[in-house]
Amino acid sequence: MGSQFEKELNRELENGLNSLINGLIKYGGIVFKGAWKGVKKLKEIRFLIGFIVCVVIAGLTRMNSKVFLEETEFMYKILYILLLVNWFIYLFVISKFKDKVDKTLEKFSNGFQMLNLVGLDGELPKVNYINRDEASGFVEYSFKSLVPIEVWEKNKSNLETVMNISIFSITQGDDMQTVIVNSIDGTAKIQEKLLWSDEYIKNEGVITLGRNAVSEIQFDFNKAPHVLAAGETGSGKSVILRSILWQMLNQGADVIMVDFKGGIEFGLEYEKVGEVITEIKRADEVFSYLVKENEKRMKLIRESNCKNIHEYNRIPGREKFRRIGVFIDEMAQLMDSKGADDETKALLKKIEGNVATLARLSRATGINLILGLQRPDANVLPGQIKNNIPVRICGRFADEAASKIVLNNTRATKLKDIKGRFLFKVGADTIEFQSYYFDDEKHFDISKLNLDKKEVEKTKEELIEESNKDLIVDVEYEETTVESEQDNSLDELMF
Repeated sequence: MGSQFEKELNRELENGLNSLINGLIKYGGIVFKGAWKGVKKLKEIRFLIGFIVCVVIAGLTRMNSKVFLEETEFMYKILYILLLVNWFIYLFVISKFKDKVDKTLEKFSNGFQMLNLVGLDGELPKVNYINRDEASGFVEYSFKSLVPIEVWEKNKSNLETVMNISIFSITQGDDMQTVIVNSIDGTAKIQEKLLWSDEYIKNEGVITLGRNAVSEIQFDFNKAPHVLAAGETGSGKSVILRSILWQMLNQGADVIMVDFKGGIEFGLEYEKVGEVITEIKRADEVFSYLVKENEKRMKLIRESNCKNIHEYNRIPGREKFRRIGVFIDEMAQLMDSKGADDETKALLKKIEGNVATLARLSRATGINLILGLQRPDANVLPGQIKNNIPVRICGRFADEAASKIVLNNTRATKLKDIKGRFLFKVGADTIEFQSYYFDDEKHFDISKLNLDKKEVEKTKEELIEESNKDLIVDVEYEETTVESEQDNSLDELMF
């Protein structure tokens, strides 16, 4: 009886296995190809967990094989086989699931066809990967494509529409067939008014400017030492400068303000926290002093085997360097010598040389230039200064040439005419944002700074005394490029 049962059981198992084998042989190519696709999907945690569960089930089934094999009904034998190979079936099934890349490609393909974004091989761009930063809301798309990057850039506005995203930059990837698109979701909106709060003040050197549609816009003076803020009258450029100044004061920095409009932009309250320079001769004295101070700091930082002021100030027992913020409200009045007499021209030329030296050499010393500019051109923003300023903040310009001088692109001409709306550029990315509105009457409250008035006056007197000394500074002019001096990217800059 038992022997007969075993024969019948073996026959049924053999028939079942033969049927399965025949099926695998007949459809093997499709099945195994699908299973291999499923293996690739195990990089997603949800699919990996499911696969582990399937393997556990197969192991438990094998350990309890008698439960299935001692049953006389054939369905138990089939169930046993299916449970043993359930992991394989699972791989085949998940291969049919469309992942984010597949869905994105399907979503974009119609738009690419409408734009005729077809490569030299006659194919539409294919998505390599999608990196989404949940904290900031930034999305990086990588496309494999034989469409030249110039064509992508030309179609930027149309791509934003069909992909429903706001594009910050389109750059070449590791090879000429890879294109990287940095963006945020097109449904995200930028607020039209944001009020300043001292809660936005960050750690020493980190400056907060405002918000884009999904995150706060910041930069770090320890990584990007100089700033250019440009914009037409009424754009809010001066408000941004004062906001930066207030943050630096709260972080313990000294400030120097240059305003050849009689100190109107920096009123009497500002004179209580730093020197406001309104004359060319005084500006010459102070910038000569700053170049000398920069040389001293460079020497001590180098001798201490440090990379910058931040590292140097962390050495125990050393007198700490205070960061110095040099604010120039309008560069044109400091750089444009048209109509000036010979003596004034000579002074302005010397000042330009010292500003260029600081822009080039004070990267590590904590002497930071924050330059304001209303109407940019080559005369008021020389290349040797511009090329060493990594952070650009630009309001709306009607003139494409002005936009190109500040941003190296024409995006400022397309910016909405909203007060406080700016473009932020570091490296390749240009990001639209709304700046925080800093109201002098409400927010510039010296009592909050806990400043020692005597100490402030002492600092100002020391500055005047030092800068009035007969300093002879040899200024070397060196041509530099954005590529050699600007090595900062979005992933170094906290935003």
